[in-house]
Amino acid sequence: MSWIFCLLLVLMLIPGALTLVFYLLWYYDRRAFPSPTPADRETALRPLPALLAVAREAISLTVLVLSYPLRLVQDASPQRSRQQGQKPIILVHGYGGNSTNFLWLQWWLRRRGWANVYSVSYTPPHINARKLAQQVADHVNRILALTGAEKADLVCHSMGGPLARYALKNLGLAGKVDRVITLGSPHRGSRISALFAPRGAAAQMRYDSPFIKELEEGGACPGGARYQVIYSTMDNFILPASSALLDGAERSVHVPYLGHCALLYSRRVARAVAEGLQDESQG
Repeated sequence: MSWIFCLLLVLMLIPGALTLVFYLLWYYDRRAFPSPTPADRETALRPLPALLAVAREAISLTVLVLSYPLRLVQDASPQRSRQQGQKPIILVHGYGGNSTNFLWLQWWLRRRGWANVYSVSYTPPHINARKLAQQVADHVNRILALTGAEKADLVCHSMGGPLARYALKNLGLAGKVDRVITLGSPHRGSRISALFAPRGAAAQMRYDSPFIKELEEGGACPGGARYQVIYSTMDNFILPASSALLDGAERSVHVPYLGHCALLYSRRVARAVAEGLQDESQG
């Protein structure tokens, strides 16, 4: 039993240490390369809530790591239409994640009346983002066929946002998606990506990379979908925070004092997502 305890302790300590490292980088980036968002201009960060946000992010990252193996169950579970014809909500995770990243939000949305809520996985994260976007497009087409719906709504965390935009622009999803809601997505890339190996999706998610610039050609909101962004100025993975904003989005919601992983477990975020999804056909 002692080795199990030690393993669990390590699994809890490593996310905490990583969170501190990423927030040190976040602090340096804000000081060295200021790129204020509207939220920065309106409200200054306060020390105590900011420290509590760091602790919350460490806990959220720990939960994310511990729940990761549940993908074996989540991906293998029967996927069915709970309400034929109802527009599905498809949850698209970020770099290195999987479908279990959305376990809480998926449950929360279903409890509030959305029947067809699907969380999907794409792998492996280190390959070309265009190939990952094709997997996202394939998931959307499969779920539309399963539910008999004409269009889907997408809720995308982190890299899931740029992948969805690429699929709408280049992979045949134009006209098949009604709304795209992004949570802490690096729409202009992130300087944090420079810490990862310079290949595949990690390189393509670097700040103002050729892939990112390609996505912006002809408009940042492709495919005829309505775009909304939810972001936090304390997102420790999106550097600068302004990268999470999207030119042409119909709605931008700032959720203060939330880190990148904490966005996935926040009631404020869940309520903002629900408000963005509301229409007369829901319920």
